[in-house]
Amino acid sequence: MQNDLNDLTGAISRSVGGLERLRGSLLEMARTPLRVAHRLTGGGADPEPAEPLDSGELVVVGAMPEGVPRAALQPEPRLPSPAHWPFGEHFPRTCGTGRLAAGAVYWTDFVYDDHGACGVRVKMSSGRVVPPEGTYVYPDGPAAGNGADIFRVAIGLTETHTWWRIDWNTLLDPSVPIAVFTLDTGRGRQAGEQWPAGVGLRSAGIDVALLISAAGATLIDLATGSTTTVEHMVDPQSRSFLARVPRTLIEPTGTWTVRLASGLANESGDAFAEVPAERGSETGQPNAYNVAFRTCEQESAHHNFWSDRAQAAALADGDVSQFSLAVPWDRLASGAWSDEPLVTGISTRWYVSSVELGQGVADSALLATEPQFLGRVQPYSVCLPSSYEPGRALPLTLLLHSIAMGQNQFAAVDGTLLDQVCEGRDSVVASPLGRGPACWFLDEGELDVWEVWARVAEQLGTDPNRTVIAGYSMGGYAAYRLSLTYPSVFAQAVVLAGALACGIRLLPGIDLPADIDPDSHCAHEGETWRLLPNARWLPFVIAHGLLDEFVPFLSVAQQVLKLDRLGYRYYFTTYPAEDHVSLALRGKFDDAVEKIGTGSRAADPTHITFRWYPRLERPDIGIGPHRVWWISGLRAVPELASRRGGLATVDARSYARPEFAYRSRRRGGVELTFKPTPRLYTQRMWQRALRRDARAHMTLTLTGVAAVTVDLDRAGLAALPRSTIEVVTDSTAEITLHELPLSTAVDVDGEPQSGTVIAGAGRHLITLTDKSHAEVRCPD
Repeated sequence: MQNDLNDLTGAISRSVGGLERLRGSLLEMARTPLRVAHRLTGGGADPEPAEPLDSGELVVVGAMPEGVPRAALQPEPRLPSPAHWPFGEHFPRTCGTGRLAAGAVYWTDFVYDDHGACGVRVKMSSGRVVPPEGTYVYPDGPAAGNGADIFRVAIGLTETHTWWRIDWNTLLDPSVPIAVFTLDTGRGRQAGEQWPAGVGLRSAGIDVALLISAAGATLIDLATGSTTTVEHMVDPQSRSFLARVPRTLIEPTGTWTVRLASGLANESGDAFAEVPAERGSETGQPNAYNVAFRTCEQESAHHNFWSDRAQAAALADGDVSQFSLAVPWDRLASGAWSDEPLVTGISTRWYVSSVELGQGVADSALLATEPQFLGRVQPYSVCLPSSYEPGRALPLTLLLHSIAMGQNQFAAVDGTLLDQVCEGRDSVVASPLGRGPACWFLDEGELDVWEVWARVAEQLGTDPNRTVIAGYSMGGYAAYRLSLTYPSVFAQAVVLAGALACGIRLLPGIDLPADIDPDSHCAHEGETWRLLPNARWLPFVIAHGLLDEFVPFLSVAQQVLKLDRLGYRYYFTTYPAEDHVSLALRGKFDDAVEKIGTGSRAADPTHITFRWYPRLERPDIGIGPHRVWWISGLRAVPELASRRGGLATVDARSYARPEFAYRSRRRGGVELTFKPTPRLYTQRMWQRALRRDARAHMTLTLTGVAAVTVDLDRAGLAALPRSTIEVVTDSTAEITLHELPLSTAVDVDGEPQSGTVIAGAGRHLITLTDKSHAEVRCPD
C-alpha cells in the first residue's frame, strides 16, 4: 500500500509542479486547453480482476434490474377516488399540465408550492437553506405546514350538472382550507376583476364564482351579488372537495376561462381568513396561499427551487389573470380525450409512495435529518432529452441533490450540469426529493430513490441495464452508499464534491455525523469507506475541489487511494482553485461529465465481494440488499442487527467458467483549461490480459452471515459432473444451493446432505457429484 501511496502522491506532486512551472504562461494557454498526461504503472502488486468470457444475460424483473430492493418492485398504490365522483382518475403525472378524458378536464398542480405572495420573510421554511419565493407560513395546528396546497383539480360535465373537484395534498382537518373558482363564462355579463370572499385577488373578466369549503359550496353571481347554495361533498379519504352545479342554474356553453385560488378558511367557512404580517404578508397582499393553473412553462425551473416563483410574484401584485384553464364544454360533452402531456426538458412529476409518514410538512430545525415532507404524494424532477419518445429505452441518470436543497436544485442553480448529463448524453435524468432537504437519503429518503426510479422506469420506459447514480455533496454521499450497497444494479457511480460519510469525514473512522443522535444510522452506519470493496465491478467518477471547506480534500484522496489499492476502476478529477460552494454555483464538472458513460451494468462476474450494514435493512419499508448477481437470500447473524456499525461480508469466487484476467494500470496528469478551471486527474483503467481456463471449484467466505443462496447455474457449477465449494465461515450459516440438478448428490466434509447445507463455524468442503455421469462398467 505504501508504494501505491507514494506513486499517487508523486503523481499529484508532479502535476502540481507542472502547474507551478507553467504559471507564467497560463494567460497564453487560457484559450487553448492543454493536456499534459503521463502514464504511471500500478506496480506488480496490483490485483488482476477477472471477468467471464460468457457472462450470461442481464436479469430484469419487471422494468427494474435484478438486485433492487423489494420496494422498487412493488406496484404503485392507488389514490382513493372520491365517492360520488362520476368520472375517472386521468390526472397528468406532470405538474403544471392538464388533459381531457371522457367528459372531464384534469389538471395537476405543483406539490408543496403553497407559499403565498413574496412578502416579509418571518421564518425560514423547514430545513431549507434556499427558501421558497413566497413568504407565507401557516399557523400551528392542523394546517400542518401545508393546509391549503392544491394537488389536483378536475371539472366534469354530465347531462344534468357540472362537477368541480379539488384534491388537497394535506387534509388533516377539512375545516382548514377554502378555495374559490372564478369563471369567465363569456356571457357578456362581466362584473369586473375583483374576486369575492375576501381572497384579495383580481383578474380580467370574471362574472361567476364558486366558493367551496368544508362548510358548503356557494355559486356567486358577481354581477348582481346574489348567491346560491349548491350541493357539495367532502371526502377525507381522497382528500377531496366536490361541488356539483345544476345546469339549470348556469348552462355550460362555449369555452370558459377558469381560475382557482386557495387559502385558510375563516371560522364560519364562508370566506378567506386574513394572512397577518406575522405570517409573512405585507399590507394589502392577498389571503391566498396557492393559485392553480400555473403551467410548467410559467414556473420554469431556473432560480425556482420550489416551483412558486411566478405564483409569488403574481400574488404580490394581486393580479392572477395569467393563470387560467380553458374548459371547452363541447369537447367535454363529446367525451374527447387528449394524450398524457409529455414535456421534454425539465419538469416536475409526482408519484404515490408506499408509505405515508403523516400529512403535511414537519416543522423541523435547519438541516434536520428526519423526513420533512410527510405525505403519500411526493414530487421529483425529470429531464427528458429532446430525442425522447415513448418506446425508446434511454439510459437513466439518478441525480441526487445536496443538503438543504430539493429536487429542482440542478435546474434552479445552474442548468449547465443538468443539460450536459441529460441532453448531452441523451439520457433521462431523475432527481428525487428524498423526503427532505437533509435526510441524507437514508431510510425513507432511500425509499424515495427506489420508488422514483420504479415510476420513471414504468412510465417513461428507461433502460433498466443502463442506470448511472450520481450526486452532489450530500447527494454524492448517497451515490457512494447506494451504489456500494447495490453494486449489481448500477452501470456507474458519479460523485461530485461528495461527502464520504453521513456528515463530515475527517479521517477513516473519524466522522462528525450530520445529526446529534448517538444511536442513529448516520452516526454508525453512515460511512462508505468500509463498503469500497463492493466496487469491484462498478466504475467510479469522482470530482472534487482542492479547497473544499465542507468535505475536506484529504478524506477524498484517502477514499480514492483505497480504490486505487484495490485495483478498481475510477477517474478522479481535482480542481485546485475550487471550493465546495463555487462548484455548486457554477455546476461545471465538464471533465467528470465527459467520463459518464451510457454502457450497461455488469453481468454475472466470477468474483463477488459484498459487504453490507444489517442495521440499515428496513423490511418494513422494503429496503436493504438481498441479491448481488448469483448470490442471494442474504441474512446477517442476529447480533449484527443490533451492533452499531456491524458489517456482514460475503466473498464468493467461481472458477467454473473461462474468464479474461484484467491488468489494471494507472495514469494521471494535468489539464490546463479555463472552461471552467484547470484540473488534475488520476485514472485507473483495466486492460484485458490473460485467458484463464475453467476449474470446477468455488470459494465462499462468510463473515457475520447467517444465510446465503448460491445460484449454481449462473455460477457455472450446475452442469459439471463434479465440482467443489470450499466454505470458510465465522458462524453457523445456512447455504442454499439453488438450481441444483436432481441427479446431483451433495456431501459436506464427506457426509451426505441436501441442497441446503448447514455449515458450522470453520472450514468445510462441499462436493457436488452428478450421478448421471457416473462411470458405466461393461459386464464380464
